[in-house]
Amino acid sequence: MRIPPYWRKEQYCGRDRNGRERCYEAWGWSFDSPEDARADAAARAERRFNRPDTSLSPERYDYLDRPLREEIVESIAHEDRDSALITRNRYGCLVLNTAFVCFVDVDYPPPRGAGILDGLLLAFSARRRRERAQALRESTKREVMDWAAENPQRGFRLYETAAGLRLLFTDQLYAPGSNEVAALFEALHSDMLYRRLTVKQECFRARLTPKPWRCACPKPPNQYPWESDADEHRYRQWERDYYERTKNRPVCRVLDIFGPDAEEKEISAIVNIHDHYTCLDSDQPLA
Repeated sequence: MRIPPYWRKEQYCGRDRNGRERCYEAWGWSFDSPEDARADAAARAERRFNRPDTSLSPERYDYLDRPLREEIVESIAHEDRDSALITRNRYGCLVLNTAFVCFVDVDYPPPRGAGILDGLLLAFSARRRRERAQALRESTKREVMDWAAENPQRGFRLYETAAGLRLLFTDQLYAPGSNEVAALFEALHSDMLYRRLTVKQECFRARLTPKPWRCACPKPPNQYPWESDADEHRYRQWERDYYERTKNRPVCRVLDIFGPDAEEKEISAIVNIHDHYTCLDSDQPLA
C-alpha cells in the first residue's frame, strides 16, 4: 500500500535565468522518517525551480507519481504485515485501504437523452429523469448479476451505494496491479478513476463514512498534513461536527451474496470492519 505516514513541505528560492527571484514549494513524503520526508520535499522543490511547468498548479505538480496525502487513522495487521489502513481522505471521509482484499466500484450511468427530442424531454421532465435513472440502476444491477451467474467461481458481497454498486470479493486474495484484477475491472465496467487509483496506490479502496455534502455538512476547513496546531484544531472541530451529522447515515446496503467464500481470516476481518462502518441499521438515505 503506497500510503506514507510522513509528509513535509519545503521551499526552494533562487534567481531564474532572467535574474528574477522565484520560490517554489513542494510536498515530500517518506515511509521511514520525518527527516527523509523533509529531504524529499526539498529535492522536489528544487526540481520545480529548475524545471518549472506553468501548465500545472503547485498542487497538481508531481500528481502522477505522488501518493495521496491522507491521515492514517488506524492500521490493521494480519500475521506479520499490514492488511489494511483506515485513512481520512481530502473531503474528510474515512476510507478503508486494503492490500489484498478486492473492492470493485461500479457507478450507475447518468440519464442521457437518446437523440435531440429525447434529450429535450428529459431536460423538461423530472418524472422522466427519475424513471430513466431507475431503469439504468436496474440494468446495472442485472449486468452484475448476469456476470455472477457466468462466473460462479467468484465469491463476493454486492452492496448498493448512493451512486452505484460495490463488490467486496471473498473468494480469494487479489493483487491490486495484477492482470486478473484489471480483467475484473474491465468485465464489471468499474469506474476508470478507481481503476487508476488502485494501481497508483497499490491497494483497493472503499469509502466507510458519508460524503459531507450528502449530510448538510460543510467540507473540511483545510487539508492534512496540517502546517500549524491552529489548523489541526480547526480541522478537529470540523471532524466532531461531521461525526454528529453523519453518525446515523449508512453508506451501503447489502443486496446479495454470491459464490464461495475462502477460508481466509484476512478477508473475514475486512468484511467485518467494512460492514461495521457502512451498513448501519438505519432507514436514512444512503450517503
